[in-house]
Amino acid sequence: MDNGSPHTATRVELEDTIVVASRLEQPPDAPLHELEFEVVALIGEDEADAKYAVCYCESADEFLVADIFGRIIEDDALAQEVLNGFLEHADDAQAGDVS
Repeated sequence: MDNGSPHTATRVELEDTIVVASRLEQPPDAPLHELEFEVVALIGEDEADAKYAVCYCESADEFLVADIFGRIIEDDALAQEVLNGFLEHADDAQAGDVS
């Protein structure tokens, strides 16, 4: 989303929003349920060479991992590996702030 308007990103950036829409019920005409995920981290050698975006949805308290173009990573093992690395880094950073 860009200023509240949907658009297709060429590359995601920190604080971008990715909207994920899904049907909670089986019928094809069931209403869509949308969740907004904010890009909270770019993972890679550095931000310019990032390969993955870690996104967080506050209302659902869920993370997702996308590629740098905003496409959700469908390989669950890879997504979990990226997310685990992010969470470990965040825990280390938080532990460093406490001391």
